[in-house]
Formats: sequence, structure tokens, C-alpha cells
Amino acid sequence: MRKDGDVGHPLTVMTWNVRYFGHGLRGLRSTRGGMRRAARALATLVPLPDLVALQEVETRSLRSGLSPVPQLERFLAELHAHLAELGRPERFRGLYFPAHSYRVRGSPALYTTGLAVLVGPGVVLEDDNATDPHDITHVRVQALAALKQRRVVGHVRVRPADGGPSLDLFNTHLSLPAFFEVGPTKVPERMGHGSNQLEEIQRVLDFVQGRTQERAVLVGDFNTRPGSPAYRAVLAAGFHDAYATANGLDDEALHAHATAGFGPRRMHIDHVFASEGVTWDTVDGFPFGERHAFHGVSDHTPKLGRLLLPREPA
Repeated sequence: MRKDGDVGHPLTVMTWNVRYFGHGLRGLRSTRGGMRRAARALATLVPLPDLVALQEVETRSLRSGLSPVPQLERFLAELHAHLAELGRPERFRGLYFPAHSYRVRGSPALYTTGLAVLVGPGVVLEDDNATDPHDITHVRVQALAALKQRRVVGHVRVRPADGGPSLDLFNTHLSLPAFFEVGPTKVPERMGHGSNQLEEIQRVLDFVQGRTQERAVLVGDFNTRPGSPAYRAVLAAGFHDAYATANGLDDEALHAHATAGFGPRRMHIDHVFASEGVTWDTVDGFPFGERHAFHGVSDHTPKLGRLLLPREPA
């Protein structure tokens, strides 16, 4: 949270699960309309985020329409077209972090999974692991490892274009809690309680610790509710929930802010965590089910935070 007298380099970070730009067809098929709505919603933000972490992004597959152009490139084209229509000069660089590909041998992929990070013109990219995202997948039965959907962590290190210290951004998407542990009917209440999720979040935290220089932000779709064991593991590792801290919210108040919908259920499972070296000015959410620019675009809504990096001594 910002304190009186704080002065620093402002940097805005956003996280959003876009459901492969196929929410209109319940995630079964990406559509150009879905991609356009997502691009339009993002293009109208003032100011635009410096970093946009996306979950559930495809490459090329039957689900994404078998276009020869990867999905992230098509989304960037739509985003830049909307920005041009609005007379805005900003343009983004896109980094894709592949996770999994489902295919029958010799045929096109049925569908693919992955993460993405959009890097805005206000920051300089110093490092990333897009060519080799870190695998965090917990495989209980090794004989079935090839069938297990892979989960990864994407990492970028950026520095404000006008100078200042660097920031490490980590983007991830945890598995759902194992059905055989909680049962499919209890999944919404047990988000963050699965032993597989605890294994994965520990692998995330180990990777973050090994890559972070000083200041880190960890974002994504954690499939984890506030107060759950996986959520508490992140806090115990020295991170704080930036949305909770900036807005003075406890776990009970956080549950009232839904970031995703599962049938009639509403859940708070998308988070922005930060190390103690990161000072936040504001962190805002777009509650699921309420009317705003992101309403109906995905089964998740974004979080958007403005942080302040310290000024380096002259």
C-alpha cells in the first residue's frame, strides 16, 4: 500500500484468464468475436497496463481454428487495431509460454494450453523464460504422466524505460484440486485444498525464489480461494496478497469479491501476490457478474494493480 511521501517509478500490472478467447462457446472453440471483445476491453483501459499476464492462451489447434497464425499474434493484431482506432500509440510485445499440446500422432493438435505476457512500451524486457517455461506439474501416477495436462510458470524481468530498478513478474495457472480427493461436487469449496495444488504451489515458490533478484510479483489463476492451504503457503513464503493489502480486506471480505464463475458458483481464485519489496499504490478488481468492460468476455475477470518501484540514488 502506498505511504505518504512515497515516490517511485509507477508500473501497472494486470492478470487475466481469457479462456482461450472462446467463452461464448463455453471454451470449446475460440472465436474471433471473443478475441475482439477481449482486445476491446483491454484497449479501453486508462492507463494501459505495462505488463499483462494472461492464462489459457493457445498456439495453433483445432480449438483455436487451425489458423496458420498463432493465437497470441492474432490477439495482438486485434489489440493494436483497437488501439489505433482510439488514436492510442501504445503497442505491445507478446511472449508465449507453452504448457501442453493434445494431439493424435500425425494430426493437428486438438487443443493446446499455455500462458502469455504482454510487455508494454513503458518497460524494457531484460530476461524471460518463454523458450523454456518452468514445469510445475504434479504427477501422481507416472504411468499416466503423458496424459497429465502440464502446468508451468512464465517469468519476465523488466525495468522502467526511464530508468529504475528491475521487477520480476511470474505468471502461473495451477491445477484444480484432485477430484478423487474432494469429489467433483465439492470442487468450488475446496479450491486450494488439493494435495496436488500444494505440490504445485511449492514448485512455483521454489522457482520464484531461485529467479528473483529483489522485487517479485506472482500472478495468475491459482484455482485457490483465500484462506486455503495453497493460499497460505504463498503468504508463508513472504508474499502478501496485493489486492487484500491495498484495500484492507480480510479473507471473509475477499470471498465476497468473485474473480470467476463456475455454473452458479462465484469464486475468488485469481490473485496478485508480491514480495515485501514492492509498494502498491492501488490494486483494483472487476467483480465477476457485475457490469464492466470485461463482463461476459471470459469466465474470469482481471485484477489490475499500480505499483511503485523505488527511485535509485542519483
